[in-house]
Amino acid sequence: MRIAYTSDLHVDISQRNWELVPYLAKVLKIIDPDVFVIAGDVSPELGDLEYVLDCFSGLQCPRLFIPGNQDIWVLSEEMQEKGHDSYEKYYFYLPDACRRNGFTPLWMEPMVLGGVGFVGSIAWYDHAGPGADSAALPRESHYLLDSVWNDMRWACWSDISMMMEGRLWPARRPDAEVAREFNLRLDQDIEAFCRDPLISEVVVVTHYPPFEALSVAGVPFPGSRDLAGILFSHERVTVSISGHIHDKKDLVVRNVRAVRCPVGYLKWDQRKYQDVVKDCLEVIHLIDREDFLPKGQP
Repeated sequence: MRIAYTSDLHVDISQRNWELVPYLAKVLKIIDPDVFVIAGDVSPELGDLEYVLDCFSGLQCPRLFIPGNQDIWVLSEEMQEKGHDSYEKYYFYLPDACRRNGFTPLWMEPMVLGGVGFVGSIAWYDHAGPGADSAALPRESHYLLDSVWNDMRWACWSDISMMMEGRLWPARRPDAEVAREFNLRLDQDIEAFCRDPLISEVVVVTHYPPFEALSVAGVPFPGSRDLAGILFSHERVTVSISGHIHDKKDLVVRNVRAVRCPVGYLKWDQRKYQDVVKDCLEVIHLIDREDFLPKGQP
């Protein structure tokens, strides 16, 4: 099974990000993978997401999507005060956009293909803020701190219990509570697949990285520290695909292959789009046991 994956298309950031997407789609049609995965951060605007997903409509394979932090932003304080929040986008608007454009909203609908289970989550973080001095970071890593500051304003996970008590909007849940909620759902989805004898392995797709080995030096771990333990507790989890950090990774953490292949911010990248695609689209192969056996051997 060949799994093509990318993340962090950020088509709202620059015209070059926007124009890259059709090139990605053309290359994918040539590759003709068995599965295509986008691991989040397309745009806060639903119209942008619809454009991106529609660009891949020519692919014949299953297409899977997981939202990133910027995809769930509510970019209007007035709308937040009226009760519109990130849960609304996460559980309603984003899944609907996926289904309209032939993508599976993986955090809502785990999928099985050829004996391989695919599950996903945004995998929210459990830290309380930036936690690092931007002056001490390389310029190319500043976006990670900017992302946290923007989350504090635009990522609005509403606390309904506070609303019921008559408090004014927006009443927000702590990030650690949100992380636990999503981790529990993901753990349950993986466990369900691990009980199925017809599923030989599980691929986990998250936006935030599940392992500290995927972090950037000098920046606090951007994900949930409980997530690694969840993945390690299930022996059938063999692959982790994530995003958020704008550098490529392909490493093994214990028995899990952890990969990442983002687009990132292309505003100042003057390379030809064909060359950019080489750095933001990868394919991994899951080798079935039958590939090693002579035909007819059990």
